[in-house]
Amino acid sequence: MESPVLYLYRYRFAGEPAGEGRLEVRPQTGGVKAILTAEVGLSLVRIRQRWQTETDPEGYSRYFAERVEGREARVFTVERLEEEGVVLVTQGKESLALPDLAPYHDPLSLLLALPRLGLLPGEVARFPMPGGRVYVERFSDVAVEGRVRQQFRLRPGLTLVQLEEGLPVRLAQQVGDHVFEAHLEGVEGVRRRRRWV
Repeated sequence: MESPVLYLYRYRFAGEPAGEGRLEVRPQTGGVKAILTAEVGLSLVRIRQRWQTETDPEGYSRYFAERVEGREARVFTVERLEEEGVVLVTQGKESLALPDLAPYHDPLSLLLALPRLGLLPGEVARFPMPGGRVYVERFSDVAVEGRVRQQFRLRPGLTLVQLEEGLPVRLAQQVGDHVFEAHLEGVEGVRRRRRWV
């Protein structure tokens, strides 16, 4: 089994520094666990965000949790309960069970799956997501500082993702009149085992 890896990101909004993020990917038997923690500062608001995904062997989501802490805390989870044949969606104290009709992605599992999609430039793939769907469009490769990057656009949200040797090195999304960007700053091995919650 592969070793856990930590990806370090710097965020920019409207060209100005806007925080940093840490994406830890821990391979496990039958999929991966990944946690993205982010500290984002936009104007006077400071936000802490945490996303967690657990995937099946094909890379589809089994469990996803999103926690956002700003002026107040919000928690959202989606769990695939295969034996019951449902997807349980929980926000705060309210839960909703949806039929489990097909494997689906969450935002983090989709990001991790991009290098394995095998799309050619101009091709579009559609994936179910709880409550909707997401489209992945492969753009032509670009060269940045002599290195080739694969490019993908995700809709809805119109997020541009650039991969270099299979690693997400740049993400960009239009937010209002400005662009929010994440740039990969470094990759580290995970030295100690973290407790997953």
